[in-house]
Amino acid sequence: MKIAGSKAFPTDPLRTYELLVDPEVISRAMPGVKSLEKKSDSLYEATMEVGVAGIKGSYQGTLELLDVEPGDRYRLVVHGEGPMGFMDADVVVSMAATETGGSEVVYEGEAKVGGTVAGVGQRVLAGVAKFLIGQFFNGVVKEAKRSLT
Repeated sequence: MKIAGSKAFPTDPLRTYELLVDPEVISRAMPGVKSLEKKSDSLYEATMEVGVAGIKGSYQGTLELLDVEPGDRYRLVVHGEGPMGFMDADVVVSMAATETGGSEVVYEGEAKVGGTVAGVGQRVLAGVAKFLIGQFFNGVVKEAKRSLT
């Protein structure tokens, strides 16, 4: 399943990057995150509780930042497993300055889902993925606005 989109941020690209990789910000912004622990500068372990079309479960996983160029781009590789299945994603996230002094974040990649949760169908999963990504970015934008005051 393809994942792609963009989001405007009120902060410059470097500050936006810092917010996007801050474990405390991620924990507050990402729906369903129960815990997020930074294991190294590029690796996080997470526990999430997510429900898709009536199938709810707890998932353990990792988020890894690769090819990092702070304030410009990074690659996010996510792996999660739970009793209802698994999810793998590989997404490139890039930031560019805007004329207003903020930044535009663009993300593009692929996600794979397997197990019971995959049985709900690609259309439903694509809608859930878009919703969760939107909630995450909206949460980080709120944090960005807070950091400006």
